[in-house]
Amino acid sequence: MAGFIRTILHVPGIHWISTRVGGKALRSLSFDEKFRSGDWSFDGECPDLVRIVETLSAGGNVLLMGCGTAPIATILAPASFATILGVDLSKEAILRARARVPECDSARIRFELGDMLDYQPNQPFDVVLFSESIYYAPRPARQTLLERIRENLTSRGKIIVTIAQPDRYAGILKMIRERFCVELDRPLEGGKRHVLVFS
Repeated sequence: MAGFIRTILHVPGIHWISTRVGGKALRSLSFDEKFRSGDWSFDGECPDLVRIVETLSAGGNVLLMGCGTAPIATILAPASFATILGVDLSKEAILRARARVPECDSARIRFELGDMLDYQPNQPFDVVLFSESIYYAPRPARQTLLERIRENLTSRGKIIVTIAQPDRYAGILKMIRERFCVELDRPLEGGKRHVLVFS
């Protein structure tokens, strides 16, 4: 049965539907399959985004929401953060993210299985990064999710959202611009991704 479901998840459009309107179990399975199949295999990160996160974290705590395999966690300069916590609904992504982290960094860089739609941080963060992940929240839940996460920022804390297809997701950009205090709003250097920094 699991093999059949995995096959179905590769049908064009099914992944999009299952990750936007499916229940938690179906969404988790859909994300797992993307990582397991190799469709999502990310090893690097945009240097521009790395610089932004390093500058804003300034030795503080970083939360990666919908972290996937979290390549940025092992690219950030060690002095730029105190801790990194990555949260993702995919068990496969969490296993791969943990495998990236050298044993000597495992106390400072951790990953937890969790759904960003209802995840409640137990500490304040200086940076919360949604890297290509906010659009996996259903449209009606996006603003509420960002408002809830904003409550867990430190006094200098910022939320960073990156969007890979800004024209396709113009509604997300518009919502953030209208509902939050945006401090940075531009394309990321060297690509087609867009970045917003806000609180």
